Amino acid sequence: MSKLAALYHNEMVKLSHRMLVWILVILMILTAFFMPFMLKNLIPEESGSSYSEIGKTEITKERDTAKSALGDPNRYVEHETLRFTIDNQTVELFATKLNLTDDQFYSYEQLSCFNAILANYDFDAYPINGTYLSINAFYAYRMAFERICLLNMEPFRTRTNEWYDEYIFATRQLDLAKEAFFYHDYGSYLEYQENEVPDFNSTSISTLQKVIELDPEGKLSDRETEDIIEAIGRCEEYKSNLAMGIDNVDGTKIPLSEGRKTQIEDRVKILEYQIEHNCLITDKASNATTVRQVAQKAARFLLVILLIIIAGSSISQEMATGSIKSLIIAPVKRWKIFTAKLLSLVTWVIAGSILITLITTISTALCMGTSSLPPYYYCSGGEVVTMPNFLFSFLFFLADNISLFVYLLGAFTISCFTRNTGIAVGISTGLVFCNRSFSIIEEIVGHKRWIDFLPFSNMDLAGKIFPYFDLSGYMDAGEAGLFGIGTNNALSLRFSLIYLAILVFILLLTAYDGFVKRDIP
Repeated sequence: MSKLAALYHNEMVKLSHRMLVWILVILMILTAFFMPFMLKNLIPEESGSSYSEIGKTEITKERDTAKSALGDPNRYVEHETLRFTIDNQTVELFATKLNLTDDQFYSYEQLSCFNAILANYDFDAYPINGTYLSINAFYAYRMAFERICLLNMEPFRTRTNEWYDEYIFATRQLDLAKEAFFYHDYGSYLEYQENEVPDFNSTSISTLQKVIELDPEGKLSDRETEDIIEAIGRCEEYKSNLAMGIDNVDGTKIPLSEGRKTQIEDRVKILEYQIEHNCLITDKASNATTVRQVAQKAARFLLVILLIIIAGSSISQEMATGSIKSLIIAPVKRWKIFTAKLLSLVTWVIAGSILITLITTISTALCMGTSSLPPYYYCSGGEVVTMPNFLFSFLFFLADNISLFVYLLGAFTISCFTRNTGIAVGISTGLVFCNRSFSIIEEIVGHKRWIDFLPFSNMDLAGKIFPYFDLSGYMDAGEAGLFGIGTNNALSLRFSLIYLAILVFILLLTAYDGFVKRDIP
């Protein structure tokens, strides 16, 4: 083992003395560090509601604009006492008639509504500050007020019992909307929605009730609440699929396998945990993880080129310079030389993965904040647990580098077999650039069974090893980077692992045969 360690050390020293290696390493480091800063500028700012920070000043300004356009609102108003027979009883109503054109109606409704708000609303106690409740209750109050005004556009002589029933309903809705808006009462808002939308089904009601349980005072932002509602909707969809025994794969319904059933059950647990503990992935966290993934992939591409050059020239260059003969004539078995070279390549894969993960994590944290990097959520023993962000990012990236190892081994095998650097590097680099084309071909011709037996269909395992990556804000490993392909969900993890094990064994056997058994000229 001491000779093997010495050979390994010798290989690492030789690689560290190559100028091209350090040029590519420096480019890789610079790409990993600066890419997140460049990508951040390409991410659009989160768009908030137009009423996210509306206050007394803004409402007063809009009220004054409407008043200026309309003039004296009283000149458009008539009053009359109307009588209706409801359930054999006469009911009197002091009714209002609005004599407005279509252009005048909006100004009148806005003027009347904003006058009511300015006269009675407590902006200090209940600010309209971008929370889901304040914004939606405000909209509800505006809509209810507008409905009353529309009903009052009806001529007195044509107002029937049906009109009266609708008017009473609209008045009750206005009271509920006022209670929800003026006092931020979630219960009133829920009742308003139940009355307002006839098809407001039990699922929608239970969703809003769950939101109220989590945020009884209505303090969560509009975005946070929408995330909760979306997560609850996903949970309900998963539960429905479990009940029906089906799986939704790219919009196609297929029978639910036992393995997929367990995954969906775990997804429900993770989402419910995130909802309960208010740790759903935010847009900021999703953007940060996307930025880091793309930066990792850009740096990884340079690592691929670096390692292909190293692997492709590991044998042929030494043969060209004659340095291989000094190893061959030494009292060292060839398999040890072969193993030392292979271990040095694997070391570069792991070291490069750690370096890229570390640098992209630091740079992403600097430009987007450490809080934007969420942990990985998964289930163990029926309980939801988390994995630290850096550890998961490294393992996810390393799993994605399975394809890198195959390319590297392919270059090494070609180098051992042909003993020609140009051929080894050229073919391996061509395969890196061509792997995306196979995905495009599959999209064009459709999925064929023979495609499953291509190496490219089995090398992207990150999404299969970490099936809940999207619940932590991560994109599919193939979607995130350069020259990658997405996960082929039709193939099981076991099938891909067995396939790759056989492929790696064949490549190693070919490389071993080319280096150990063939003569060195």
